[in-house]
Amino acid sequence: MLTKYCYEDNFNKILGGVKQFGGTAEWGLKAIVSDSLPNSMFVENAKLNPATRDFVEIAIKLPTNVLLPIDSHWPRERYADVVKAFNENDKESLKDSRRLLASAIKKKALEVKEKYINPPISTDFAIIYAPTEGLYAELASFRDQKTKELLLEELRKKYKITIAGPNTLCAILQAYHLGFQTLKVQKHATQIHDDLKNISTRFSKHFDGIKTLRKKLEEAMKVTDDFGRDARSITRTLENIKDPEQVEKAINEDIDKIKVLNK
Repeated sequence: MLTKYCYEDNFNKILGGVKQFGGTAEWGLKAIVSDSLPNSMFVENAKLNPATRDFVEIAIKLPTNVLLPIDSHWPRERYADVVKAFNENDKESLKDSRRLLASAIKKKALEVKEKYINPPISTDFAIIYAPTEGLYAELASFRDQKTKELLLEELRKKYKITIAGPNTLCAILQAYHLGFQTLKVQKHATQIHDDLKNISTRFSKHFDGIKTLRKKLEEAMKVTDDFGRDARSITRTLENIKDPEQVEKAINEDIDKIKVLNK
């Protein structure tokens, strides 16, 4: 189903010149990223391949310190031809313009792959940002006439490139952000679990120590009781020594016992 390009045509007229379009695309990319993610989660103008002098416009920091490259692309002239052919209802020209637009995107995808995809510094895939929904819709609907394969599928398989319009990129970044937060929660949950496990182990050892201490205390109490009994016996003996009558009585008792034993 064809889409009207009146708004896109006005946009083309407002922003004249390739440099202006490129700058606007890059500005739009940075605006979306900065609105969707905290500054700590992305890098501007990141160098991902030491073998080249190229810097990707935006690189998203993943939890593993791997960078996801995102580069904007605005093939102004090719897209303007598509808009013109559509508005003039020139079907043959529209067909050729769409094919040339697809070729321009494939060329850009190859450049991004060669310049910015460099594992393990980067992810093994990258994103190309299409700065308008009209351009993204055009790319998303293009299908190769021979293979019948969608352009977006071909780019993912052949170059490991994902095309994202403004809305799509926002959704992707929000999903990443949510994923990062989930990972943080899981990390904290794992840490809490490990801490509780450690505390449980320490408590188990603590209670074992208490049992040992209780046993030692019981042994000490037994020794104390025995010492108390001996002390009382010694005290009674000393008291007997102080009382002559008790001493004589004790001696007589012992003599009587001896007599009984002798019998």
